[in-house]
Amino acid sequence: MGLRNSRTEFGALARSLHWLVAVGIFMLIFLGLEQSGMEQGPEKTEIRFIHASIALTVFVLMTIRIIWRFMNEVPAHPDGMAVWQRISATVVHWGLYAVVFLQLASGGMTVATGGKPLPFFGLFSIPLPVAENRDNHEFWEEIHEFAWKMIAVLIVIHVLGAIYNHFIARNDVLRRMTVGVK
Repeated sequence: MGLRNSRTEFGALARSLHWLVAVGIFMLIFLGLEQSGMEQGPEKTEIRFIHASIALTVFVLMTIRIIWRFMNEVPAHPDGMAVWQRISATVVHWGLYAVVFLQLASGGMTVATGGKPLPFFGLFSIPLPVAENRDNHEFWEEIHEFAWKMIAVLIVIHVLGAIYNHFIARNDVLRRMTVGVK
């Protein structure tokens, strides 16, 4: 397996970015849900700092992933795949990209409109040129809340599609992003 994608499978960089982003998103969902019911205090603040730091990491990885996708060919859909499946696969993939970026941006705006810079694992903070504003803060919190739910729905569809292709359609869609095409 090479670094670059081929007509039949994803390369090492695309696979690595896919799985690093997936792990990051699952960590963000877990940490977001974990802190959502907590009372204000040092433990909640620490979880929020970790959450924001992972979000910045996912943002960088997603940006690299999108750039890499445009610089490489993408494996073709399997022969015999129905047109509606091809279209839905494309819509789900681009929907995930869009909603993940919306989620990351809304999280950053929630932090910024709350009057805080974005922390990165205690190493540094990134101030955003956004004024503290309670109304805007609540707006971005609502977008952030909505976006994670959309991500969850799209992930379920994405995973179910991969399972369907592997076990029912018996094609190489799942292997392209995991063990490779044999």
